[in-house]
Amino acid sequence: IGELLPMDRVHAGIAGLPAALAANGEGAEQFCQAILTTDLVKKEVCVKLDVDGREVTIAGAAKGSGMIHPNMATMLAFVTTDAAIEPQALQSLLGQTTDVTFNMITVDGDTSTNDMLLAMASGLAGNRELSPGHADWDAFAAAFRHVCETLAKAIARDGEGATRLVEVTVQGAVSDHSARAIAKTIVGSSLVKSAVFGADANWGRIIAAVGRAGEPVNPETVDIKLGDIVVLEGSRPVPFDEDAALAYLKGDTVNISVDLHNGQGEATAWGCDLTYDYVRINAAYRT
Repeated sequence: IGELLPMDRVHAGIAGLPAALAANGEGAEQFCQAILTTDLVKKEVCVKLDVDGREVTIAGAAKGSGMIHPNMATMLAFVTTDAAIEPQALQSLLGQTTDVTFNMITVDGDTSTNDMLLAMASGLAGNRELSPGHADWDAFAAAFRHVCETLAKAIARDGEGATRLVEVTVQGAVSDHSARAIAKTIVGSSLVKSAVFGADANWGRIIAAVGRAGEPVNPETVDIKLGDIVVLEGSRPVPFDEDAALAYLKGDTVNISVDLHNGQGEATAWGCDLTYDYVRINAAYRT
């Protein structure tokens, strides 16, 4: 469990749960607390589901608050399950899930020299070995994704100095890959992040990020919403209630929706606002 892996790699293996986690709830609590650095809160999640009529548990813990950017840095994450699952199936599931969860978060655009994501399965639940052909595979994969997405969002929400979680959903792109690139660009934009911190409904910052993402975009067909508030339609500004937008942007979570009307691709990315506290924390990091 202490193995550090090179950037952009994930590892899945078959292992027993760490003794500290398996012994009792207190051990799990201590583990979740021990891995934190500049984090303000613990990041943990646990779900249960039925596989072959047996109760299967998937649990996870993570740390990460600064130097967070797509490609998984800088974070430690541990996902454990008592399900019996084929090693190759777990490795494949972990990689696919990482692409749409941990690789879709950003705090500050900086990465580190190392990170780690481990998935471990003990097989103690006694189910028939899981693989994509198993009748309960889809349910297990959905639960696994829920665990990873919950941890990823918790990291983004706890970004250094952050006051808001920012969720960017892009649809209508030429491909999912294109949608991911555009969503990452928006949520990672310092100008967008600053506008969210200032509760400024500046749609111009958002469409500028769309345009510089390096992906195909029809400049005449872009729609943008802040929550349910439409601010841009067909790439043209529309009147909206500024007071309602201000109130929305002061909430705990800000959802930015972009519809490109240019294909079937879609993706979601998560980040946070950029605040004075982020500068304070990192200006005096060593002291």
